[in-house]
Amino acid sequence: MRLVKEKIGQAVQRLQLDLSGKIVLTEAATGPYSVTAIIAALAGAKVYAYAKDTRYGTVSDVFSSMQAMMAMFDGLDITLVDVLTKELLSQADIITNSGHLRPLDSSKLQHAKPGLVIPMMYEAWELRNDDIDMDYCRRQQIVVVATDERAANVGVFDYLGDMAVKLIFDAGCCLQNNSFVLICNNDFGPYIAARVSKLCDRLGIIDIEDNKARYSLNEHCEWLSNYPDITIPEYYANAEAIIFTAAPFTKEHIARAGDIPVEVLARVFNQPLVLRFAGDLNTADLDRLGIDYYPQKVRSGHMGILPSDIGFDPIIRLQAGSLWSAAAALGN
Repeated sequence: MRLVKEKIGQAVQRLQLDLSGKIVLTEAATGPYSVTAIIAALAGAKVYAYAKDTRYGTVSDVFSSMQAMMAMFDGLDITLVDVLTKELLSQADIITNSGHLRPLDSSKLQHAKPGLVIPMMYEAWELRNDDIDMDYCRRQQIVVVATDERAANVGVFDYLGDMAVKLIFDAGCCLQNNSFVLICNNDFGPYIAARVSKLCDRLGIIDIEDNKARYSLNEHCEWLSNYPDITIPEYYANAEAIIFTAAPFTKEHIARAGDIPVEVLARVFNQPLVLRFAGDLNTADLDRLGIDYYPQKVRSGHMGILPSDIGFDPIIRLQAGSLWSAAAALGN
């Protein structure tokens, strides 16, 4: 945890993050996401960190984890709370789009003060409609800001390759001497390919034409076809797995009547395994044709592998970058 403390401090310094005089309402959390409140407080904010009982743990568990993290730092102004009062909601300059606080809907935001800023905590195109009531925010002139995860001083997308590698290993697959196919229609693909193609025998790319120039194509990383057309050389029929990432995340892209019909996968690949990086698919349709997929259960609209699954580093960068975007919107 010593290095985690240093990395949190480095992130605040690198971004010159300044939240002095601001009140931030965020979540209290366990594991990597516990850093959000710490980062805001290190940047000078008065922080309220809210927790509720969930399937991941009780409020008591969360508070114990947060207190252990807070003890690593001196002079943090963080108050742990388990009730969202009208008074608390009305004080906040920033309310983060974080798990325990979702959904950020009118029942909460009706108490917000003018000029409230909500950082999405991810890129704009990743927005899930049930996270934030965007119509209400527009009507009330609540500012919602996205995070540029590709900015040089944020650099979250640089971890997508590591996430794909972990997903491959978690599924029981091996990179060495094996081929993979990446099916993609969003901005994740080139970052995934940059790492995976260096570790496997060959990586075949199926992506939208607009993304083609962003790949470093070579003998180990080759363009196969334009998404959603699934056209592959015979070599890839026995691919170890298909890495699948498609937006919007709530749409069933692989389904009987999807952009990618399940019958096509069954015909083109021999005993395919679909690794669910991001984007919905119809598991019943896949089951019907005996097509394997991993993970077995992924909440609709959510990713099958999270940045937090590979440790603190990407979350420190993501949360710091998101708070940096919020600070800019406030003029700090």
